Amino acid sequence: MRTEQKKNQKIQYVTILLFGIVFFHAGAVCFAADIFVDDNTCPLAGTGTAADPFCAIQDGINAAASGDTVYVHAGTYDEQLSMKTGVTLRNITAEQPKIISTSAGIPVLFDAVDNASIDGFLIDYSSTPSSTEHTIVKVVGPGNGIVITNCEITDAQVAGHEVAWSGIRLNDQLAIQIIANTITNTSRAGISTADGTISGASITIQGNTIDTNGSAGMHLVGTGTGNTLLIGGDGTAANTISNNGQWGTAGAGIRLKDLQNVSIDNNNIFSNGLTGILLESVATTAPHISRNSIHDNFASGINIGGASPLTVGINNEIYQNGLGGITFFVAENQTIENGLASSGAVTISGNSIHNNEKAGISVIDNASGVITVDGNTIYQNEKAGIAFFNACTAVITENDIHDNVGAAGIFTGTWPEIFPNPNPPPMSIKFIRDNGPVTLTISRNKVYNNFSGLRLDHASGTIANNLIHHNARSGIRFSGDDTDPYEPFSNAWGISSITNNTVVDNGSYVIDDRQYGAGIYYDDINTMDGRSFSDPPLANEDQNQTPTFIQNNILASNARTGVRDAVCATSRDYNLYFDNNKSGVFAPPQIQSCQINSGSGWVGNPHEIFTDPLFINRQEYRLQAGSPAKTGANDNGEMGAYGGSNPISW
Repeated sequence: MRTEQKKNQKIQYVTILLFGIVFFHAGAVCFAADIFVDDNTCPLAGTGTAADPFCAIQDGINAAASGDTVYVHAGTYDEQLSMKTGVTLRNITAEQPKIISTSAGIPVLFDAVDNASIDGFLIDYSSTPSSTEHTIVKVVGPGNGIVITNCEITDAQVAGHEVAWSGIRLNDQLAIQIIANTITNTSRAGISTADGTISGASITIQGNTIDTNGSAGMHLVGTGTGNTLLIGGDGTAANTISNNGQWGTAGAGIRLKDLQNVSIDNNNIFSNGLTGILLESVATTAPHISRNSIHDNFASGINIGGASPLTVGINNEIYQNGLGGITFFVAENQTIENGLASSGAVTISGNSIHNNEKAGISVIDNASGVITVDGNTIYQNEKAGIAFFNACTAVITENDIHDNVGAAGIFTGTWPEIFPNPNPPPMSIKFIRDNGPVTLTISRNKVYNNFSGLRLDHASGTIANNLIHHNARSGIRFSGDDTDPYEPFSNAWGISSITNNTVVDNGSYVIDDRQYGAGIYYDDINTMDGRSFSDPPLANEDQNQTPTFIQNNILASNARTGVRDAVCATSRDYNLYFDNNKSGVFAPPQIQSCQINSGSGWVGNPHEIFTDPLFINRQEYRLQAGSPAKTGANDNGEMGAYGGSNPISW
């Protein structure tokens, strides 16, 4: 009996052992296989092993199953590859195989495949004859898990050869990563959707060098919904996008249209023509457009148009662009002549915008969405820090705006030169008056060392709690008209209130030994600087409605006068004047043409103060404890930029 039991146990053990062996070998066929290709074995076909590799890459792809990797040795492979679901195509370490195609067609095609990738190849289109495809790598959806990485995708632009239009062309619904490639020398775009659009796509573009493509580094168009696009990121995820768009009038480093959920982060975008980033009806999601270095582009750093609700910031550095740092103007769908709007709220926050050849920020389109400019440093732009040439509503808060020496820190008006063809963004331009004035809320800014601080020829709105000092001409220069025909607009316009500003030390500009510069200057002159009103703006004191409300301001040490405005009504009161009219040209020095009683000072508005405001220093202009401006405001609080209900706090 025991002998029989031992016999049965032995049979069971052998059975289990055999089952394990069979299971192990059966399981092995489920593991990923490595397949090898080497053109040195040609013309023999090979079997795909390391010892007997295939001669052609497509043979390796065809032999592979999902999960397999096809390894390719260095060589030149004249093929048109059709990628396969689940298959990875990879170079042998330290070797770079080259793919060419001497037959008309696409060197590498992903057509409705999933989880497929190509890694480490040189794909050169310069041997490919003219065809209807004109692309080097084409990816057609639906397809998920597609990766193109560590490849050099180029056209050597051989004489007599039609250059590829696109390096990588994307279409339909895709989930794709384009990582650490070099994409160069196409005639249109390095990455494009030129013959279609993307819909419901998730696209990641990171760590690439995209250079010297004819119209754009990348030109992507969506259907308007359902796409997610990530361009750049931390460390090696940053892209370098340069020298693109030199061959086209609408050139750009990055050109996007009808896309949502867009993030452009931490890229170096430079020397593109016309624009570093061109956005047409684009919406961003966190982290928005941030941390990019955007510089030396032919026209503008960022050009915004269409229905584009987005955020530009934080920590972009936008500098040395040919016209503007950020421009609201897209010639293809928003032209100056038709006056169409750039819709969508745009926030520009926390950026450094400097040394651009015309303006730091320039609004040329009629923008219907609110533009918020907050917390930026805007400096050393050739003409203006922020310039407006068309109607919009803008909220400008807590910006450091300085050393914009050609026109003003904030400017609405005309640069009096020839009106240009609107393609590309113009170097010179007149204010487009058909859509009405600019409506501005300007508060808590520091505006200094500009030609003028604020020059607002075509603006309505309010100015409050700004520190405005050491501008060569006036601190605040503005106009208005509330009497029909409301020249130059069809409706009443003008700044409604100027309150709690510190406007000091303006006026270093000298003509014929005369020093110019007022603190606050109401401008009804029509003959200067190409304003070209058919009639001068109405003098402030002649307006039918209440003149501009000017109260709680500190006006000190301005070259000509504290306030140049003949309004003496109670709307102008509770201001402090001291040491204005340094040039000694006009009298009375503090308050222009309002009356002064030779014995007791001001007549008419009893709350004006004529005394030293007692600043702590001439940098921040905060008040000493004993300053008369500490309690001189109409609410018995502090006058100037650090007083009122919404003081400067930075």
